[in-house]
Amino acid sequence: MVSETTTGRKHHTLIKKIVAMGVAAVMAAGLTACGSSGSASGGAAVDGGTVHIALNANITSLDPMMTGAYVARDTMRNIYETLVTLDADGNVVDLLAASHEVSADNKTFTFTLRQGVKFHNGAEMTADDVVASMQRWIKLSQSGHAFFDGSTVEKKDDSTVVITSPTPVSQGLYIMADTGRIAAIMPKSVIDAATDTGVTDYIGTGPFKYASWTKDQNIVLDKFADYSSPSGDTNGYAGTRAPHADHLEFDFVTDGTTRMSSTLSGQYEVGYSLADSQYAQVKASPDVSVQEDEMLETLLFNKKQGIFADNKTLRQAVLAALDMNKIAKAGHQSDDLYETDGGLMPKNSPLRSEAALDNYNQANADKAKQLLAQSGYNGETITFIATKDYPYMYDETMEIQTELNAVGINTDVQVYDWATCLQKMFQADQWEMMISSYSYSASPIVYSFFQASGAGWNTDPQFTQIASEINAAASDDEVKTGMDDLQTWFYDYVPNIIISKYKQISAVSNKTTGYSGGMQGPVFYNMALTQ
Repeated sequence: MVSETTTGRKHHTLIKKIVAMGVAAVMAAGLTACGSSGSASGGAAVDGGTVHIALNANITSLDPMMTGAYVARDTMRNIYETLVTLDADGNVVDLLAASHEVSADNKTFTFTLRQGVKFHNGAEMTADDVVASMQRWIKLSQSGHAFFDGSTVEKKDDSTVVITSPTPVSQGLYIMADTGRIAAIMPKSVIDAATDTGVTDYIGTGPFKYASWTKDQNIVLDKFADYSSPSGDTNGYAGTRAPHADHLEFDFVTDGTTRMSSTLSGQYEVGYSLADSQYAQVKASPDVSVQEDEMLETLLFNKKQGIFADNKTLRQAVLAALDMNKIAKAGHQSDDLYETDGGLMPKNSPLRSEAALDNYNQANADKAKQLLAQSGYNGETITFIATKDYPYMYDETMEIQTELNAVGINTDVQVYDWATCLQKMFQADQWEMMISSYSYSASPIVYSFFQASGAGWNTDPQFTQIASEINAAASDDEVKTGMDDLQTWFYDYVPNIIISKYKQISAVSNKTTGYSGGMQGPVFYNMALTQ
């Protein structure tokens, strides 16, 4: 993990250990973000046509550094690319970089750029574009600012860029590969013209280019004729990117019933993010296949003010009380749609830890009551905000309320639309508990719920110390120790609680092929219609 000089070499030798773990290898086939590629159709792929995708929410920005919303992320993945990316198991692989090297002290990252890569405006990507893009990412993105603040980004020559951090960042490549507010490479001219509200031209190097955006209706992307693909087998977000369709059209279809019925009828090739209650009908249809995007669903605590601030013991009491099997079942009904696993990373990840998992899913009322007595809790009513826009969140909220009431914790469930919940999430006087879901981060230290500015306001100095130790690691064994320390801290400090690994479902037409994904959402750019 100390250095990497060619595209073909793995960033981590830890993956060799994981391959040797038979259980992890078995689990890999079912994991995360549309883990299967292709479709159930035996038809041959044809070039041309339009792949229609029905999204569950509107997109408010196409600036990849200004939004991390799933619908925007999964749309922008077709437009923008990064220096490095993640394969299906979460290993770092070159994308716009031809190769990279990390210094032994984890402070200096040197990228040799692929030659002949063109932007959608016809200009060839240069080191100047990369420097401007990475400087903006460090300034604007939560993870870039948190872990690379004070870094320099310099052009060594026309094909070489060097990023130098004042402190070690062993997880730096993972952070740059993460798709939450991505480190997208754009033309320097676009960066220079950007305003406080974002870029005004949506130009990247991806397989598809921006064509139009009709607010509240759709976004249309056109196939980029001069696209330069990386080599190798398609694997997660790594390897060959082979656009076949002439257009990708993303329609905003916020009504779930319409999204499902229109996909089943053939109006859409992809019905994105369907409700769990629709699973049985979609699974039974001969016209579509069910694809899964695995995410963490978590119970968040407001640690900035209110009853959970500075009261670790009370948070531990909540953790001890909860029966994750009952909660996840209440939210998702079908056992196919969740797994009760408390790890911060998926089971096939090189950064997976098994530490402290005996503290997950305790369902121990007696222990909860003992901790409650120690916490100083006196029956105060706890504000628990929820939404019916995501039915599983509401159903799980009600089950949690029942379980907490059984041990003597009183909650007031306040129901809002999801947009209001998101607003309140960052208003410390508006809530004390809420459920949310997150895609896996490329590295667990990057999760937004671990950041001081993220949901729940985690400011525990022990997290900062552990993250710094991980970033200073000089070997894979030291990284593994750091990941174990992180997860042990997680189950002691309880900044939030993992409920389960929730599998968000999408319906994909059997008249297509090429749909695939990775640990941070689906891939549409390889999709093709079939004969």
